[in-house]
Amino acid sequence: MARKLVAAAVAVAVAAFFLLAVSGAAELHGGVRAPLLMTKESRRSVVSTDAGSITSVDVNDDSRARGSYHLEFITMEPSSLFLPVLLHADMLFYVHTGKGRVYTSVREDHEKERVEHMDVERGDVSVVEKGSVFYVQSRPSPAEESLQIHLIFVTVDDEGNSEKASNEAYSIIGDLVHGFTAKILQKGFGVSEETIQAIKRVEKPPLIIPFLHNNEMMETHTWIRRITSNTHDELANKNKKNKNKKFNFFKAKPDVENCNGWSTILTHKDLKALKSSHIEAFMVNLSKGSMTGPHWNPSASEIAIVIHGQGMVQVVCPNKAPSETYQCKETNFRVEEGDVVAVPRHRPMSHMSYNNGSLVLVGFSSITRKNLQWLAGKNSLLQTIDQEILALALNVPKSIVKDLMRSQSEPIILDCTSCAEKLEEKMEEEEVYEA
Repeated sequence: MARKLVAAAVAVAVAAFFLLAVSGAAELHGGVRAPLLMTKESRRSVVSTDAGSITSVDVNDDSRARGSYHLEFITMEPSSLFLPVLLHADMLFYVHTGKGRVYTSVREDHEKERVEHMDVERGDVSVVEKGSVFYVQSRPSPAEESLQIHLIFVTVDDEGNSEKASNEAYSIIGDLVHGFTAKILQKGFGVSEETIQAIKRVEKPPLIIPFLHNNEMMETHTWIRRITSNTHDELANKNKKNKNKKFNFFKAKPDVENCNGWSTILTHKDLKALKSSHIEAFMVNLSKGSMTGPHWNPSASEIAIVIHGQGMVQVVCPNKAPSETYQCKETNFRVEEGDVVAVPRHRPMSHMSYNNGSLVLVGFSSITRKNLQWLAGKNSLLQTIDQEILALALNVPKSIVKDLMRSQSEPIILDCTSCAEKLEEKMEEEEVYEA
């Protein structure tokens, strides 16, 4: 139980840290500033076709000069194909809506590679290692909703530290072939000039294309054949095999759950593929009128995507001292579905749901030290300070400190009726005053 509570505390703390920003800015080393919030509308368009679309955003890390994370959001219509790419960084993906099949290359030894596939649905999360081939097929049924997958690419060094993540998180396989001259390709593949010219003459397709045959669904497509031909034992073996390849947040037992919501953190103990990827993930679901306890992360920057609802976030500066280069200020802001939030280390915060709806977010980060720190509750950092010293630090009587430090049994997900509404009112009043 104790391990579960600690894991859950990490999950929610990580989660909260990801929700940081609608109008604020984060200070980086040397006084450089970068946005905390990337709204859904601010994403860059990468691909837009009738078969689907891709948008992207880069997220800055507070310990690097440039972005350390690259996120892409894939939307695929039923019966479409995301063409093969070669990954340049470890990638963690989360299935937001729909169903599909993910294909990845697996190296069996130093010479031979093969392709494996995995059927995915809403709530699934998995990892694909850099150097792998990756492509996706959406379920071939007009009745299905679109397949939406969120991707995050993280580059790490040998010691597990986050490096700069390239905007070119992958190479399109078609581009790799088309990039060489005809002569090089002819000699490399040992084929005729006509074969190479047949490849060179055609236009490169967009990254997402319809997967149709004579304008109709391919009834004999491998997807259908494999599903209908599998016996009960084959399906059981496949499910057992895939158990260590993916994890579903909505089917797993939460690490912490009460009337105010639940949280789950995903580590390599739950998904073996995470062990070598230096990435972990979490999900937090706040019920109506709830909040996460105030906390901060002293060692890692993290990212979160709001996947449902709306909420308010309050962020404070870890240092009030005036400085020409230190430009941090307290920030209150509203977040909503589709927003991406990047939270730098050291920034204390809490996030809240409104009284009329829940707030759900899924988060990702590179793995560093798991030493999230809580401001309140039984795990509070303030509990380590002598109460008389703490009273002097707060400039209040010791009796006030004793009352303050009466620990809550669970400082993770708490009731906070109307907290979001009141914080929004305060934010609007401040905006009017500043105007």
